[in-house]
Amino acid sequence: MEYFSEVQLGGYTLAAFRQGAAIRDRYVLKDFLEYVHIQQGLLAPYDSSYPLVEPRELLPSFEKNFAEYHHLPSFSLAAFNRPLSYQEEIFQFDLLHTQEEGGKKALRENLDRIIPHLDRDLRPGFKQRFAAKDLTELAHYQELGEFLFHMDRAQVIAKDHRGDFRLLGVYASFPSDLDTELKTFGRSLGKFKRLDSPTYERERYFVYQFLMELYGFPIAAERRTSAALFARKLSRLKEQYLVKVLGQSDRTITSLSGFDQKKYPLVEKTALISLPKALAEALPHLWDQGFYADPERRVAILKVTYQQHKYNRFNVLEDRALAVVKQEIIHPYHGGRDTSLNILKDTKRFLKELTDIVRGEHGGTISYRRAELLASTKTHEERLKFLSAWLTKNQRRLGTYSQESFEAAKKMLNTYLLNREHREVFAKHAELHREVVQQLAYVFQAHQLQPLEKLSQKDGPPIGPTRRLEGALAFLESKKDELPYFYPDLFDKCVNLWDQILAYPYFKEMLTWPEAPATPFRRRVWEMLVQGQNLMKELMEQHLQVHTEAQRGTPFPVLAPKKQP
Repeated sequence: MEYFSEVQLGGYTLAAFRQGAAIRDRYVLKDFLEYVHIQQGLLAPYDSSYPLVEPRELLPSFEKNFAEYHHLPSFSLAAFNRPLSYQEEIFQFDLLHTQEEGGKKALRENLDRIIPHLDRDLRPGFKQRFAAKDLTELAHYQELGEFLFHMDRAQVIAKDHRGDFRLLGVYASFPSDLDTELKTFGRSLGKFKRLDSPTYERERYFVYQFLMELYGFPIAAERRTSAALFARKLSRLKEQYLVKVLGQSDRTITSLSGFDQKKYPLVEKTALISLPKALAEALPHLWDQGFYADPERRVAILKVTYQQHKYNRFNVLEDRALAVVKQEIIHPYHGGRDTSLNILKDTKRFLKELTDIVRGEHGGTISYRRAELLASTKTHEERLKFLSAWLTKNQRRLGTYSQESFEAAKKMLNTYLLNREHREVFAKHAELHREVVQQLAYVFQAHQLQPLEKLSQKDGPPIGPTRRLEGALAFLESKKDELPYFYPDLFDKCVNLWDQILAYPYFKEMLTWPEAPATPFRRRVWEMLVQGQNLMKELMEQHLQVHTEAQRGTPFPVLAPKKQP
């Protein structure tokens, strides 16, 4: 049976579209392309040696891909919900003409525009199969994929004068002024300042990564970078568009849909993964209902949908550009979706993965410092590097875990990092061990700030300003012995969160009063404000003292105990 042979789109099967049924609705086009691209880009090249994507690769933040699989398909595509105006378009491409426009001459010219961009061994077969066909008709798009998916640059789909979608361009170059976009974006975040190169150098990677992640990519090669920046430009122009990319390195179809004309496109990723054996055994209906493309390897088509997050410099952990909002397993024949799985965000399996890393039994891969691909945790050096990369990637997830789950992860890590039996080994890799311990300490401190962050958020707990103030003061009191030792940026976040709570107009006015009000309620609020301000002032002085000692080289600066009155 042919893949997706039972799929229905707008009342038509995919076979009906191959027989000439026109597509006029942009969402039908999006679904049509999704199935064809999965079929031609993922399932057609699949065999027993196919490099399956690890589920964690679909979890933000995305990692650099080290391997390039040149035998696999790749493509870029831009689709527009309008006719093209060739000279007025903001990008370069070779225009294709319909047979209705130019007759047989148009057919020959279309061939001539595509053939030079194909490998020599593909040209004879292409010419023989398509010499008499109107290549602009989407009826031929699936068959064309065999060739288009091995061409450089992008395909262009748009509407003809009747309103039917057609393939109207090839060899398209997406414009990408990375330098301007990066610097403008960095300034909008408050990360870059004019004529301040040291700050630019320090913050550039964060800004670059955040910008790319908003569009579903890591800092990557030209194909994905240009797709992200082109989508950004089209959104700014209020275009109704769809940009799609399949790379030979990531083996993942990334879709950026701007059909709804929002600030950011809808980001979706689709890839072939292998379900963990334990998960597959717990979900026998996937086998029974035929959801596996390869049952023996438990290979499934996973589609992940994401949502962008606006940057907020007051967030305890700033690096969250995308979050997973939906995970779907796509049936390889009727296209049905199973949304009951939690493959990417399951806490139990997350902790199981951490346990395997600590024990040296983890079999996956991870990118260490964007320069080294780790595929083993057998040696302690590999294990420490793996933990460092793992903590970097999962920092936000850990930082927002419940107290119980976080303590479980922390305990697991400490049983390894603080194990006396490993002292000699860790001494050999002292810098690496210190790196992991510091990362864990940072995440631990960030996790401690979560209650204060929630109190400061407008969409936080449904309580009034006074209750928020009361909770924030209780937090500062409970953490006053620990906060002076926080990393400087996290301590600054703590100060900012406290300031946000005090930003309530009534509190700001009350802080200017020289004396306590007469009414009991107002007096209580005034006293809490004064107490909180005094406590924060003391904490800031203590933190400065600790930080100064640390800069002088004191290994473990300790505050002197307060003198008892």
